[in-house]
Amino acid sequence: MNRQKLFLNFFTILLMGMILTQCGNKNSKEYVQEGIEHTKQGRFSSAKESFLNAIEKDPKNIEGYYGLGGIYNLEKKYDDAEKAFKSVIQMDPTHLNAWYSLGYTYELMGKKEDSEKSYEKYRRLKGKLDSIMNKEKP
Repeated sequence: MNRQKLFLNFFTILLMGMILTQCGNKNSKEYVQEGIEHTKQGRFSSAKESFLNAIEKDPKNIEGYYGLGGIYNLEKKYDDAEKAFKSVIQMDPTHLNAWYSLGYTYELMGKKEDSEKSYEKYRRLKGKLDSIMNKEKP
């Protein structure tokens, strides 16, 4: 009986450990959502950690890089923000928000010419998207 109780306790602890391990094992998209929630709550350090975890889980997570770029801008780490937004654009050259955010980052850096180029790319892509969307309307 004592052995059975000991085994049951051990098994319970083992099972709890396995469950807790699975609970902490978020996927990349879940980390992005967590980062967005932290950002909404003004918890930028936690948001940054979540976006970094998302990218670690999936190095091709566009939204992880995009969120990270926004956090870097808030931290006034403009070179890092530039790299993050460029990573987004490299993976998806049509990512409107990344072009706009890159332009804003350049503006914050005092790089007016680069800023205008990014904003122009944003406006061109947005114009194309608007044109496509208007054609689809009956």
